[in-house]
Parts: sequence; structure tokens; C-alpha cells
Amino acid sequence: MKALIAHDTPEGLLVASRRSGSVRTSQRLLAIRDIMLGRARQWVCEQYGISRENLRHWVRWYNEQGIAGLKDGERAGRPPKLNQEQRASLQARVSVPPQIGKDGVGRWRAVDVQRLIRREYGVEYRSLTSVCNLLHRLRQAWISGRPQHPKQAADALASFKKTPRHTSGHRRRPSRPNH
Repeated sequence: MKALIAHDTPEGLLVASRRSGSVRTSQRLLAIRDIMLGRARQWVCEQYGISRENLRHWVRWYNEQGIAGLKDGERAGRPPKLNQEQRASLQARVSVPPQIGKDGVGRWRAVDVQRLIRREYGVEYRSLTSVCNLLHRLRQAWISGRPQHPKQAADALASFKKTPRHTSGHRRRPSRPNH
């Protein structure tokens, strides 16, 4: 096992783990901190549920680059269909209720957002699941009130609420005696 080069103090690693924003990076920083505090490497492996080989990698990365070596790098994978600017624009657009005259819908559904993305950005999302995942990443909530019909009279709801209910034929149940 390679010796650990102390680039930082254990307290500094603890603070960095709290600010890392990533569970994986935080776990790596805390494992290095435990080694600095003199804990056995076998104990650290059991504590964090990792193999000794993984711990060796983490120690090597820390020795070579310090805290920056323990952060996750860029991952390979398919780039997003919408760029950052388009996603911000979509989030702003979907976060306000649609206008029936302009958008043709009373509330946003996944299929409506799919059409909006195709029409405004020229990007095709084939499945509604991928549209829902995109909206979830944009932190859009799908709990909404029932939309109002566009031809509903403005005072109809208020007059309905003021109408007393007819109670003919229903009697209150007598209360039970206390025993």
C-alpha cells in the first residue's frame, strides 16, 4: 500500500466532503480522512463498502492531485438533445400555465411538451418517458389544479359556491351516549 501524502488536514477534508455536492466524492474524501486519522485500511474498506483496490485508487488519485483528484470526471455518454440555453428556455416556458389561444391547450401534459419541443426547437423526443425525464431534470412539478374551461362564465363559479345545498330528506344522526 502506498503511503498517503497529506495535502490537507482531516478537518479540511471533512469540510470539503460537506461542500462537494456529490455523494461519491464525499465518500472518497471521508475515506481519505479516516486513513489520515490512523484508521486501518481494512476498517475503511468495510466502513464504506469498497474493495482494497478501490481504496488504493482513491489514495493514488489523492496523492497525485489532492482533493481535485477525488472528484468525478466527465462521463461518456450521449449528449443531451437540448443544449443548456434551450433547456432554460423550455423550463421558463413550461413553468407558466399555457394560454389556450396561443398554445392550444389548457394545461401542460407530456404530449403537449413533446409537440412544443418539436415545434420550437426542432428536436424529436420519440417517447413520452424521455419527455417526462427531461421535465423531471428541469424540476417541473406535474401536480396542478383542474383547468378552467375557456367558455365558462366568470361569475359561474362564485354563484355555484354561494348556492345552499338542499338537505331535505336527510336527518342528523343522534349522538351516542357516553358510557
